[in-house]
Amino acid sequence: MTDKQKVRNLALEKRMELGAIQRSAKSAQILNKIISLPEFNNSSTIMVYLSYKDEVETIGIAAETLKAGKRLLIPYCQKKMIIACQITDIENDVLPGMFGIREPRLDKIRPVPPQEIDLVLVPGLAFDYHGNRIGFGGGYYDRFLPLLRDDAKILGISFFCQLVQEIKPEEHDCKMSLLVTENGVIYPG
Repeated sequence: MTDKQKVRNLALEKRMELGAIQRSAKSAQILNKIISLPEFNNSSTIMVYLSYKDEVETIGIAAETLKAGKRLLIPYCQKKMIIACQITDIENDVLPGMFGIREPRLDKIRPVPPQEIDLVLVPGLAFDYHGNRIGFGGGYYDRFLPLLRDDAKILGISFFCQLVQEIKPEEHDCKMSLLVTENGVIYPG
């Protein structure tokens, strides 16, 4: 088992130990921190992943993005790539897709070039204080994030229990611009 796999397993175990009530409360704290960030408020086009199972709940962040009059994009996965798609109605534009993860309905796929994105919210199993991330290992975000503009912000979201001291990044790994947990905002140095 690799070091990355050990970190994945440990972080997943810690996240799963949180009960539904704890996850919901911590997710609400994370939402409040995100919508008060200048990076959120100064962005007009925001890509939000829609949470799955025991991840930080992001439907509220997506709803706040639309409520603030911003352009909301969600990822659509096709052929090992992420396509950022604009949606205007979270309830009616989205269905469970690959792996049960909510994606745009096929008749609602409206791709937006990655260069138009100001802020991307990125899921992860583990993050460190330097902005490094470990995902599920599919490499979707590792292939997508380099397509963004240099000034686009990459925001990692996780519960505090998923933070680790250090993740050894690989060449293809993209660092987060900032990380938000229920305990606060981390700007990697």
